[in-house]
Amino acid sequence: MRLRPDPLAPGDAIGVFLPSSPAREPFRSQGIQALRDLGFRIREVNDPLSGEDFRSRTPQRALEDLQAFFSDPDVKGLWAGRGGYGCNHLLPLLDRLVIPVAKVVVASSDASYLLWHLMDVRDMVVFYGPMAYGGLAAGEYDREQLLAALTANRAPLHFHGQALCPGRARGLLSGGCLSNFASLIGTAYLPRVKDRILLLEDVNERPYRLDRLLWQCEQAGVFRRVRALLLGEFPHCFKDAMEKDAFYRRWRERLSGLGVPVLYDLPFGHAASAQVLPLGVRAEVQAGDEGGALRCEIGVKW
Repeated sequence: MRLRPDPLAPGDAIGVFLPSSPAREPFRSQGIQALRDLGFRIREVNDPLSGEDFRSRTPQRALEDLQAFFSDPDVKGLWAGRGGYGCNHLLPLLDRLVIPVAKVVVASSDASYLLWHLMDVRDMVVFYGPMAYGGLAAGEYDREQLLAALTANRAPLHFHGQALCPGRARGLLSGGCLSNFASLIGTAYLPRVKDRILLLEDVNERPYRLDRLLWQCEQAGVFRRVRALLLGEFPHCFKDAMEKDAFYRRWRERLSGLGVPVLYDLPFGHAASAQVLPLGVRAEVQAGDEGGALRCEIGVKW
């Protein structure tokens, strides 16, 4: 039975952690204010603006931050401050993390590594959403949808995208940042994909780099094992609509033989108005000539 955290409520304390690159001002202050505006009390890690080279803190210190928040009964949720690089170094240490009770964990981008561990190893429902010092700080999120997803105050969640390959599927929802996912191929930490609905998204990757990342997943047999594939908006990856259309025409040809539905332009992760997506829940995908839709069974079944 997958562990579902208690939904958040106004006034709950949120622990903001930094598993990857250092935080910077004014993004930190703007992100903290955004969380307060959402109705939450904030706990930050010590020295949130510190950093050693490209990482905010050593992997051991990042683990200690997580442990402190999971052990504190007053902290009801954990929210990643920013992505960048470095969370992969946490993976060999995460088996030491003691989780007395499941809590809401919101992260994306480089912190996908942590979400995959919590979902696959700890059997937790987690949330793929905008970073506190990133998307929240920039206002690039949907306030109403975010609160609905994290406070479970409405029926199952629906999202719309474009249909690349038609079909219908049901399965467990998984996935995250494409470049992080591809980096785990050939390691012991690759997330489970068999019979799952897999989300992959990224930002600032030119089409040839996106092609290489997807090709690596394809050649590793990832796409042959999933029930459906969801692709994000990939902001700042295409110079214009023509380049984007050409890219997806090629990948429609490559993916159509799989016989699974494929959606693209879904509003997750680095999207312009990022939605919060629960991972580790049952979901349904329907892709047809009139577009595509994703439905997550959460909320009323929380």
